[in-house]
Amino acid sequence: MSFQPFKSEKDLTQFAARFFRDRVQSFRKDVGICLTAKADGHHAYFPALITCIGFLDFLSGLNAGKLEGHGLAELKAYISKFFYRKNDYAHSDILYVMFRHKIAHLAYPYLVFDTATKPRDLGSPRRRITWTVGIYRGKKPLELIDYPTPRTLVRSVTPWPVSYDARMVVGLTTLRADIVGSIYGPSGYLSHLRADADARGRFARCIKDYAPP
Repeated sequence: MSFQPFKSEKDLTQFAARFFRDRVQSFRKDVGICLTAKADGHHAYFPALITCIGFLDFLSGLNAGKLEGHGLAELKAYISKFFYRKNDYAHSDILYVMFRHKIAHLAYPYLVFDTATKPRDLGSPRRRITWTVGIYRGKKPLELIDYPTPRTLVRSVTPWPVSYDARMVVGLTTLRADIVGSIYGPSGYLSHLRADADARGRFARCIKDYAPP
């Protein structure tokens, strides 16, 4: 199998170790800055969230062997294979569809996310989901809370009553740690690269696109 433009498998795996060391260092720094309160007590939670989702999306592309044309299916496959606490990500599809594109393109997600209005099947029952994003040390990375009866958003942020019946709570500290752990864990992506020739071939193809020789 060809690993071009790498000279050998050893060359590839040594590069991969350096590559992830640098990417993880930058990832931790960027998210850490966002989670550090400013003088007025505010945090940059949404930039932290999009950084987490973006890095996870990038990792899933490396694993799939394509940096473009991949999406939720590849992200869920990456989580299933490399995340230690997979059950904590049962609602990763809602996280991805609810937050990724809206934060990337609008800088802020919808106040209420109606699953029935989305083309992708997000499961049953239909939900109208609002969100809470924060540090939440020691908490689950994703928690979907269903309410027995609909609630209404505070009127000061909406021009009319807006109801919701579920809330997505995102714990950024745990999400960040789990993403890093998916690379370096005993069964993480870096170990997989060292053990699997096909994975090395996919990684090499992506790096060639990422940094054209």
